[in-house]
Amino acid sequence: MMLRAFLGVLAAVVLAAASPAKAERFEFVALGDTAYNLPRDLPVYDALIQKINQAKPAFSIHVGDTWGAEPCTEANHRYVLGQFAKFDHPVVYTPGDNEWVDCRRPDVLEAYHRFMGGKATPQDLGLLLPLRAFDGSWSGAGFADPLASLRTIRETYFGRPQSLGGRTMPLVRQTDVMPATQTAENTRWERAGVVFATLSVPGSGNGVTLNDEVRLREAVARNRANVEWIKAAFAEARAKNAKAVVLALQAGMFVDGEGGDFTGKAVRGGSDGPFYWTVFAIRDEAAKFGKPVLLINGDYHELVIDRPFMVGQGESKPPLYGNITRLQVYGAPELKAVKVRVDTDTPWVFGFEPLY
Repeated sequence: MMLRAFLGVLAAVVLAAASPAKAERFEFVALGDTAYNLPRDLPVYDALIQKINQAKPAFSIHVGDTWGAEPCTEANHRYVLGQFAKFDHPVVYTPGDNEWVDCRRPDVLEAYHRFMGGKATPQDLGLLLPLRAFDGSWSGAGFADPLASLRTIRETYFGRPQSLGGRTMPLVRQTDVMPATQTAENTRWERAGVVFATLSVPGSGNGVTLNDEVRLREAVARNRANVEWIKAAFAEARAKNAKAVVLALQAGMFVDGEGGDFTGKAVRGGSDGPFYWTVFAIRDEAAKFGKPVLLINGDYHELVIDRPFMVGQGESKPPLYGNITRLQVYGAPELKAVKVRVDTDTPWVFGFEPLY
């Protein structure tokens, strides 16, 4: 009797060991383009953060544009850092264009706010109108120093290899593994068989400008670093036999219109534009990976869930690049978030639910 009982227990242990472990299911939150209209949006944003905290996600991803038209000062960046501290879980942030690419002089912003409020003075118009003319635009006279703000961003938010938020988690920065790069804001982490990575791709043309050689050189170097980080994320996913990959960036890289046999939707700026190589790298690396890929972006302030990379091949062959899903998050004035459910036991892996 004792022998039979022992053999029964042993068989149960062997069967349990042989059975595949059930994948961990978890949720994270994606949001961006928050608190544009100050101070009106602040209580709404605070309420959203409370809702997110109540949902108890594993972490949140903020895809940039943490303010609207505000000065790119260190004090404002420190304020945003304090906002991220209100999340009681890890927050991973990737910068948007408003935080550095679009930095304007404080006097220009003050005049702009009065103009938008219908209270512009003749002095305001005297300042703003020449900046919209060719000579003012060409000289960049209305801008502050965008690259100085980018340096502040890297020092303020990415000085250590960890997330933001009330509780932090470790991150791998691109500068940790590729010291020749400056893109500390490009980060990577893993959770339950899914590889996550952020990319430094802001709106407003990805920071590409032809009237400023210094800024253009920065954009070229950052674009090269982004492509290398995309390749590294998928290499990590293949090495770990990951079930899925998630990439998060700020820019909306697609516009209405067909992209032909390159992508299903047209790429913003076309084949000579500032987002082409990022799209190309994601497209081909995802195709080689062959498993579900989620791309998260903001920039357009409208919730969209689609497959902009997908190219049809007719009735006899399945579409190309159909494994890439795009989540474009809400944005001001709709201060809402998206809860993403992750279950690698399902073929589709990702599920989506508005959160507000």
